[in-house]
Amino acid sequence: MSLLIADDLYRFYHLGDTEVRALRGASLTLARGETVALVGPSGSGKSTLLACLAGLDEPDGGIVTINGKRMTRRPEAERAKLRADCIGFLAQSGNLFAHLSVAGNIALQMELCGLVSDRERICTLLALVGLTERADALPAMLSGGEAARAGLAVALAGDPPLLIADEPTAEVDAQTEARILDVLERRRANGGSALLATHSRLLGASASRILAIADGQIIEGYNALVVRERQALPLHAHRPHGAALIEARGAARSFDLAGKRIEAVQALNCTIHAGQRLALMGRSGSGKSTLLNMLAGLEAPSFGSIVWLGLDAARALRPQQIGFVFQSPSLVPALSVIENVRLPLEIAGLAAGAAMNPDEALARLSLDDLRDKLPDQLSGGQMQRVALARALVTRPKVLFADEPTGQLDHATGLSVMHALLAALEGSDTALVVATHDATMAEFMEECWTMEAGLLTIKSTERDAA
Repeated sequence: MSLLIADDLYRFYHLGDTEVRALRGASLTLARGETVALVGPSGSGKSTLLACLAGLDEPDGGIVTINGKRMTRRPEAERAKLRADCIGFLAQSGNLFAHLSVAGNIALQMELCGLVSDRERICTLLALVGLTERADALPAMLSGGEAARAGLAVALAGDPPLLIADEPTAEVDAQTEARILDVLERRRANGGSALLATHSRLLGASASRILAIADGQIIEGYNALVVRERQALPLHAHRPHGAALIEARGAARSFDLAGKRIEAVQALNCTIHAGQRLALMGRSGSGKSTLLNMLAGLEAPSFGSIVWLGLDAARALRPQQIGFVFQSPSLVPALSVIENVRLPLEIAGLAAGAAMNPDEALARLSLDDLRDKLPDQLSGGQMQRVALARALVTRPKVLFADEPTGQLDHATGLSVMHALLAALEGSDTALVVATHDATMAEFMEECWTMEAGLLTIKSTERDAA
């Protein structure tokens, strides 16, 4: 008997007079001991399908059966019981309670699954995902990759027969992804099943089977999905740097965690110049996000200083002069896409001539048809593209982007990077992109590397010929 059966699922959303068909007759089965990768472009229906399978959303048509029991059209209490007994669920974000430590989140999930909160089991799970040293950390103190691994540990806390995970490796480096793959392989060897929505080629290659989804319909076999060919990487002639805009002078950032001193960024000296195109690479927890936050004035250094010597001291840094895109989409839920993009202009009080037209910003990132939608009607990848458009609209002097393509499929990630660079073409805006993806880093003229809070600066200049 199959562990999971989804038969002819439909899911429709309505926005005014517009109907969005997120699922259109999607069907699949999953056997015990099988790992299935679900692939498809951003917005193809992956997240909606997973939510319906886990009983977190009710399909408008079709039936979901888990372990021989019907999930669809049952009272919420019965669906919650079936989830607790059979499913570990990992969403793209929001998997952890902010007021609980990593260990506390795991313990709570064990209790919800009817298990005794066992310290030994918690330690085993933490070791499994490589977070032993972060047991007492609150979610706000974790990097994107660490938060993803902590969420995985929570999803596995009840030792569920079925793991349903939405982009489990979207924001992690290659080493962390390999660790997660090892965890999944151990589960499979012990009879555990997993359905993973993913853009990762490595995750797809390690799966028992690959299913593709396009326009809300399942297509058996990865090759049946028509995927855009990889666009040629833009080759940059090395350009002389412009004026210095931001300078770090012996800047360091440390945190106190349960009596331990965490050196997130060790004393460094670096300068961001006008027109610079820079990739910042490093493993999860290496200090990339903390460095970006310091350079953007979102966090103060514990030692040393950050000087915005090339920016106007009489004007606010953000959003007038610095644009910022976070790892997780940070859109205002109550505002439509176009309203979110307009928001920085209203905050900054910029005149029309000093800013980009919001509709133009959307068009440059292929978001024209989404302008009137609300954030909860978008996929994770679509939300991240909206966040990029919002950051571009003020024509900032510096744009920081923290994993801007982490939740996008490969083809969409390439197109977004092309669109981002095209939007900045001919401008003196400095662009700093933190990324785990070496392919995305190739778009940049330079590459800086973070390792355990230490920064290494290395030029990656390429000939234009």
